[in-house]
Amino acid sequence: MRRSDLAPCLDALFADVPDAEALEVVADLGMTRFEFWDWRGRDIDALARRMRALGCRAAIFSGNTFEEPLVDADAHPQALAHLARSIEAAGRLGTRMLVAHVGYSLGDRPPEAQWEAAVTGLRAAGEMAEEAGIVLAVEPLNSILDHPGYFLDTLPAALRLLADVDRPSVRLLLDIYHMRMMHDDLLVRLPEALPHTVHVHVADVPGRREPGTGAIDWPAVMRTLDASGYRGAIGLECWPSGDPVSAVRSATEVLTR
Repeated sequence: MRRSDLAPCLDALFADVPDAEALEVVADLGMTRFEFWDWRGRDIDALARRMRALGCRAAIFSGNTFEEPLVDADAHPQALAHLARSIEAAGRLGTRMLVAHVGYSLGDRPPEAQWEAAVTGLRAAGEMAEEAGIVLAVEPLNSILDHPGYFLDTLPAALRLLADVDRPSVRLLLDIYHMRMMHDDLLVRLPEALPHTVHVHVADVPGRREPGTGAIDWPAVMRTLDASGYRGAIGLECWPSGDPVSAVRSATEVLTR
């Protein structure tokens, strides 16, 4: 894994730093990719100009939000409208990948109905994405600590959902932190998941700090990624244990050794 394959998350690592300054740091660290969460509230055209001047590119950002859950069929019009705006923002940034969120479980709907709604919603979203040359990355999140009640919270469920959706533009975002929280045997599960994976997030367990601060066996994780042929970006979606620059440098050393 090369330094240039790492993509610091602006919102996690540089929460109190303006985007333009954060991109300067990213470029100074020798990285050419970055990511962020919500495009709304950002000056997308200014971000595009700055990143191009620095030779950086936005690897991925959110295509919809938890406020319009795909597990709720009634929310599909809002979710798809948001996705359409996200695709337009992606075009201005030159980004070819967006995160797809299925949302939190609905207490008044049977799980089976929510599953079918998620499948239907992702198929419709996948069709929109294909027309625009965009890939959607579906991200399962841990329901133990960070996202109690999240509908899609395990790797087996995520892989089954992708199989049911069955669209080439709908793939997996593999967050090592979230899935290690859910699966003690994550290393065993990775070979099955990685052929479906288009983006990876990393943070350590416990604490969600930069890799190297917790218990995850990062050399084993990186060997597994390399053996699978994964060549996508590694998103540093972690909270710094100290200052952001030191955290990124430490994570870089751990992940690229």
